[in-house]
Amino acid sequence: MSKIKIPFMCLKAKRIFLKNLDFKDKTFLLSYGYDINPLKQSIGRVGLLNPPVVRKKSSATYQIVCGYKRVLALKKLGVSSIRCTVLPSEKNDEECLLLNIYDNVSHREFNPIEKSIAINKLKNYYTEEEIVHNFLPALKLQPHITQLKVFKPLCKLEKGIQTAILAGRISEHTAIRLSQMDRASRRALGKLFVILRLSVSKQIEVLEYVSEIAMRENLSVENVISMQKISSVFKNEKLNQHQKGETVRKYLRELRYPQLTEKEKEFNHNIRKLKLSPGVSLKAPPFFEGDHYHISLCFKDRNGLNKRLQELESLLNDRSLINIIEG
Repeated sequence: MSKIKIPFMCLKAKRIFLKNLDFKDKTFLLSYGYDINPLKQSIGRVGLLNPPVVRKKSSATYQIVCGYKRVLALKKLGVSSIRCTVLPSEKNDEECLLLNIYDNVSHREFNPIEKSIAINKLKNYYTEEEIVHNFLPALKLQPHITQLKVFKPLCKLEKGIQTAILAGRISEHTAIRLSQMDRASRRALGKLFVILRLSVSKQIEVLEYVSEIAMRENLSVENVISMQKISSVFKNEKLNQHQKGETVRKYLRELRYPQLTEKEKEFNHNIRKLKLSPGVSLKAPPFFEGDHYHISLCFKDRNGLNKRLQELESLLNDRSLINIIEG
């Protein structure tokens, strides 16, 4: 791994006109999803505390290595020239990238998209193993290949999905699943997750339901999501966000597992007819596969236990219990 050997006290400081800085060159830009206004206000009040770092690109043009947001804020403030730290022209791209990464992580934490951008830029110079062990900890990630696999594709997703990731409406783990799908499917599911605001586990659950229904019925993901019953949930103003999410999730589960959900409905209907006391519960085999049922009793003394046992005995010939056990 290349080491940065640039003693800053030996670097030149030079006043450079902003028109000579190449804003289109984003070779070393790592920032994403930022609001420039707070930085603009700060510089406007106290001035520029840390000069940007640049590298000469041609006789009249400089490449921004560190401080792209600072330079952009100064440009919006109407400043025509600024003092910059100028790197020796022989410093290569790898060294400049490392300088920018460590300059950033020294005073802030990257958001998920920025971590992805950094990982993808580092891939130009290092193996995945080197990135995992030498750089992921600096990015506040665990030094494990799974972390690299999760974050690597994020910066290549559509802007709308990236924005949703930063807003916490789409998880990184959901995003990696979306990255493996076609563009139309990503967009449709991304919009769905933004509207429903599901938890991480429920996002994955819904993604799997939609994908499996689409495959089974030979439909597109868009066709599944635009079904009339799902669309009507979105428009139902009587439902809050959580209720909409649960309604859509349950409907998709019914579509994916019609026989299982029918058995669940029948089981729950018979349980209600049994009118079990709060201290007694009856559970069916997982997925109704197998013939072992489980009864739980809650009591605090012998009299309570005797009462629960008598209740169970009185139910032995109840038609609803027979329907549950014998079908």
